[in-house]
Amino acid sequence: CPEERHHIRERSLSVVNIFLDEMAKEAKNIITTICDEQCTMSDKLLPKHCAQTIANRKKKDKNKKNTIEIVKPGAESYRKTREELTTMDKLHMALTELCYAINYCTTVNVWEYTFAPREYLHQHLETRFSKALVGMVMFNQDTSEIAKPSELLVSVRAYMNVLQTVENYVHIDITRVFNNCLLQQTQNMDSHGEKTIASLYTQWYSEILLRRVSAGSICFSMNQKAFVSLTAEGAIPFNAEEYSDINELRSLAELIGPYGMK
Repeated sequence: CPEERHHIRERSLSVVNIFLDEMAKEAKNIITTICDEQCTMSDKLLPKHCAQTIANRKKKDKNKKNTIEIVKPGAESYRKTREELTTMDKLHMALTELCYAINYCTTVNVWEYTFAPREYLHQHLETRFSKALVGMVMFNQDTSEIAKPSELLVSVRAYMNVLQTVENYVHIDITRVFNNCLLQQTQNMDSHGEKTIASLYTQWYSEILLRRVSAGSICFSMNQKAFVSLTAEGAIPFNAEEYSDINELRSLAELIGPYGMK
């Protein structure tokens, strides 16, 4: 019926768009879960966790009976049986199937419109990566807490390593995702008008660290090559060197680039 042609056309385009968007969204959710798990495992390898291991080893020597065995990083790689699937195994299997479906057709033609399934996934990954970058900064304005640049860099690298493996499943340019997202993080605002890594760290260093320098609570140490705190008795301790030594500033420079540092 000619009268129904327009309605059928609009309905067809809507259904195809929703279907491809939901497929890409599901793949993005699985990738996000894998990324979060990898970031958690990378965090366990940070030097800050060494003190707990050393302390537990000393306790073990004193009372060998009442000791709790700590699960060390890498224990998740040991398999009890070949049949037993871990959560990560199931997620990778689901991701493989979804990416195979997304990668099966380069384009889908409906009426006079052409849909590219891979572009849906690319767009979702780019949006998610941008949000994840800002989320990993963990900036809390009320408590003035923020992630150390070196720890943030470790998490970002873990996230990027997972995203790079997506290229093994589906033919998309992950480098384009990295370039688009990371370059925006060197500006004051991203393309959606949201805060970036550069703006959050600029705010923290100028309002928290430099304000304490002006108040005389922090001075520069030539020996340590970092700003160190001069904490008065009874005051809340604040370790400026944890955010201003050469390793932290190098990590910050790598994250926000020359433009962000400027």
